[in-house]
Formats: sequence, structure tokens, C-alpha cells
Amino acid sequence: MMPIARHKSVLAISLVLIMLLAVSAGAQESSETFQMIRTGPGLSLHKEMFMLPVTWSDGYNSARTEAVFQVSAKHRIFNTPIYFAYTQISFWQAYDRNNSAPFRETNYNPELFWRTMRFPFYAGQVGADIGFEHESNGQKPPLSRSWNLLYACPYYYRSNLLLYLKLRYRISEDKKEYPGAAVGDDNPDITDFLGYSDVQLFYRFPWRHLIHMMLRGNVGTGKGGIILNYSVPLPKSEMSYFIVRISHGYGESLVDYNRSLTRIGFGIMFSR
Repeated sequence: MMPIARHKSVLAISLVLIMLLAVSAGAQESSETFQMIRTGPGLSLHKEMFMLPVTWSDGYNSARTEAVFQVSAKHRIFNTPIYFAYTQISFWQAYDRNNSAPFRETNYNPELFWRTMRFPFYAGQVGADIGFEHESNGQKPPLSRSWNLLYACPYYYRSNLLLYLKLRYRISEDKKEYPGAAVGDDNPDITDFLGYSDVQLFYRFPWRHLIHMMLRGNVGTGKGGIILNYSVPLPKSEMSYFIVRISHGYGESLVDYNRSLTRIGFGIMFSR
């Protein structure tokens, strides 16, 4: 069995290579559109990629202060409007040396989607993504979490603004025969906390600062969450930004989907 330290080193090197490859591809793309809706052949950037070396959370504080990082890329398949994308976010208790600095939670999110053409609309453009995605944390019961989704994402874009609405339908799973069973739905009430839609707003200021806000929730239960990213370009760098990230509510990670948490973090964004 691979030693824990070596396993972590291999994981870190793999993530760095993914980052470098995707950022290199993204550097060749036009900066006129927002990263999430850019089109192009081959490998390109997808969602934001960032590293927060230090974050504070009301649930994971003091010695359990965590580093949080996310990598994300997409690939256009055979020059068609169909894309495969992959996003991964990890919560790493890097400063908890007494417990071998474990990765507390990692969420894996592959997706396959079709991207429509954009059409002129009120001084901007409209388009949509339609697809399927899976999200899970790769753990065993009782910590296992996952869901499969069909989604449609209409959006409106102009030079400094992107409004992106994600409407999702959760594919149902069989009920567990008994608590702790490996087969069956690990989180049957997840939509009570995360709802059936996300609304994302991106706004780019004239001085190149960018704000990104994501809201999600369930009106019927009154539960949901918000994430706010504010990024500032670093001097003499085209693809690196200082980021402040604040999140509050449910769904920060799958293992905490039914637990309300607040987190603030600072770090570097590699793409946006």
C-alpha cells in the first residue's frame, strides 16, 4: 500500500499538472467573455480554480482551520457543441499535524453537457447549457454522499455581466434497506437544503475587479446557501488574482449538505 505521505504528494503533483494544463489552455482563449461560457476546441477552463491556504469556519476553526482548493476544466468533444467537464473541490486540514493533516472532504463533479449557440438579446446575448452531472464525495457509509442530476442553464451575457440560472432535476434513487447500507440513497432529503436551482451573478468592474455571487435554496423549507467571491488581479500577472471567498448556509460540501456553516478564506485564484 502506498504510504500516506507519498499518496498526498502524488495527489498534489497531479492537481498542479491539471491546473497548469488548463490555465495554459485558458490563456489562449479570448478574455472578452466570462470563463464559464467560453467556447473553443480541446481543453479549456470551466469553473473557477483557486487555492485558499487559510480559511476560518465556525465549524472547523482553531487547529482545524482548513485549506480549500478547487480545480476545474472542460473538453469540447470532436469539435461538436458537446462538452465533458470535471470539477473537484477539497477541504484539507493541512494544519492538523496531530492527525496527519487529513483531507476531510473532497467532492468530485463530472458532467456532460450540450452548449447552444448564443443569440443577440437586449444589448447582450443569450444561450444555454443542457446536460447531466454526477457529484459525490467517494466515501463509505455513513459519510457517503452523492446525487445525479439533469439540468438546464439559460444565461444572459454582455461584456461586463453574466447571469447564469441553473435549473436541476434530481434523478431518484432506491431507498436504503437499512441505515448504513452501501446500496441506496445516502441523502434523500438533499433538495430540502439545496433546492432545485442556482442563480449566479458575475460582474466585472472597469478596474478589472470581479464579483461572483451564487445563491441556492428551497423556498418551501426556507433553507439554502450563498457564496461570494471577490477577485483582484495580481500585479504583473495575467492569469493570477487575489481572492476573498465567503460562504454561508447549507451545501458548502456534500458531507455538510444539511449543516449550516459560515466560512471566510483568502488566497489565489488561477482563473475566473
